[in-house]
Amino acid sequence: MRRFQKIIIGILIGSTAYAADPPARFHTPSRDSVLILERFEYPGQIGQFPVNWEGRSGWRQKRTRKKEDLYYTIQAENGDHFLRAETVGRATNAGRPAKVNLRVWKKLRWRWRVHSLPAGGNENHKETNDSAAAVRLVFKGRYIPKTLKYVWSATLPAGTETESPLSDNTKVIVLQSGSRNAGKWIWEEVNAYEDYRRLFGSDPRLVGAVAVLTDSDNTKTFVKADYDDISFLMEPPQSSDRDPDAEAVNQDRGK
Repeated sequence: MRRFQKIIIGILIGSTAYAADPPARFHTPSRDSVLILERFEYPGQIGQFPVNWEGRSGWRQKRTRKKEDLYYTIQAENGDHFLRAETVGRATNAGRPAKVNLRVWKKLRWRWRVHSLPAGGNENHKETNDSAAAVRLVFKGRYIPKTLKYVWSATLPAGTETESPLSDNTKVIVLQSGSRNAGKWIWEEVNAYEDYRRLFGSDPRLVGAVAVLTDSDNTKTFVKADYDDISFLMEPPQSSDRDPDAEAVNQDRGK
């Protein structure tokens, strides 16, 4: 009985420990219109690399279990758990599988916080291709996967859209730039489906994985960033899509 009570308490803690809500300007979808991928609510894994994630490093992006590569750890603050990345001179993609159809779940939402940026980092050049923080959607391909990479850049202006200097199959979108918002949790919401169609010129295959990347293997400087609350959302219905008969019924009920 005591073991059962501990399990119930653990479930309640995991379901209620939510330290922040998205800004009021963000659409709040119904529960069945949200696909929560990761909230990092693993109190038993504080200080550890999350067990349901994997790290990939090197130009071939091979899976790694080296302790020095797995510099992403679960941390806690004010009752909330999140993923922290902290390193000097390393670059490891940390991610987890995600079979998601962007034609249905078009929007991607998360929050991140940057503490220290790679000095001189610039995603346009191989020699300085480091990002303070990045959220990556990896799409299964026939031969080489395609990637949408949303970054917090040290130097490129927000709104920049570019291509990785390492691969034309990776498209980069800068959402945040510089240290102006350093130390603050920032919510992001993007229409990943439209971004993919615009940048790749076709409909996406299934999202095979969602990954994050905080790296400084090129600049060899100290970087530190946090990630949390990664979700996919259905788009809210457009006013032109509403059924006029249903609208009339609702208006009559309000009289």
